[in-house]
Amino acid sequence: MNSISPVLTEAEVLSEQVIALGQDEFYPIVVARVVYGDKSVGSLTRFRFNDAERELIAKGADLILGQPHHGSMMPVSLELAMAGEYPEREK
Repeated sequence: MNSISPVLTEAEVLSEQVIALGQDEFYPIVVARVVYGDKSVGSLTRFRFNDAERELIAKGADLILGQPHHGSMMPVSLELAMAGEYPEREK
């Protein structure tokens, strides 16, 4: 799977940044910073699955989220959205 832009829609592309670019020990990802209605801040990344990965998912494979942390566990979310669309809670 690849981290892709736009993370949300074309309107937010200017606020995206690539994390870990040029750091061979890390997988670079495109990140969009968002401010939610309650003024809390989050970071969103969109991943696109290749055909082989889609086949595995259709056969029932699970998505495993690896999360490095240094101290307390950081909260995460997994959401689905079609290309160029916001996740349901972003509408």
